Amino acid sequence: MKRLQAVVFLFASIIFSSIAYASPTEGEQYSILDTPYSTDHQIDKFFSLTCTPCWQMTELLKDKEQSGELVLHRTHVIFNESTLQAASLYYTVLVQQPNLSHELLNELFSLVQTNSPLQQSDIDVFFKKHNLVTQENMTKSQQQQWATYVKDAADKTEQTAIVSIPSFIINGRYMVNLRGHSSMDELLETLKYLSDL
Repeated sequence: MKRLQAVVFLFASIIFSSIAYASPTEGEQYSILDTPYSTDHQIDKFFSLTCTPCWQMTELLKDKEQSGELVLHRTHVIFNESTLQAASLYYTVLVQQPNLSHELLNELFSLVQTNSPLQQSDIDVFFKKHNLVTQENMTKSQQQQWATYVKDAADKTEQTAIVSIPSFIINGRYMVNLRGHSSMDELLETLKYLSDL
């Protein structure tokens, strides 16, 4: 009898946990931005090359992104001088490599986080290795695109009032609360749920 009760309790727990997380709850798994913004992207991931948890999250989501199951648009936050320098570097590379590979992004994280403070000589070596040019040596069109990216990143950082990264904003309206999730699967479910709203 006790074994039957244990089995019933286990099934009830499983059913309750799947029902309890069937749909994310506002205030727990996500919040609505005070000032939503217009975007062409379903999922904006706000990050910084200076942020170790951002690097870890990138690694955790790598397989989902590479399989096409998850499509992220990355926006580099600009909080201060160090994130501005990192954003400038990121967008200099992105303008020249629009289909930024996971490997190159990983190398960017490594460049910024293992060279403290980051020196121009470190950047020059990285650029030479990847056949890139500095922002000052890009074409006029590339420099305009770079300036647009940096301005957009600064504007969105301010408008969304992001205080911690990584952060995910869905459809320019819903900010995901990472602490409201106990697993990567729950996070992915929330991203999917909010994308479909």
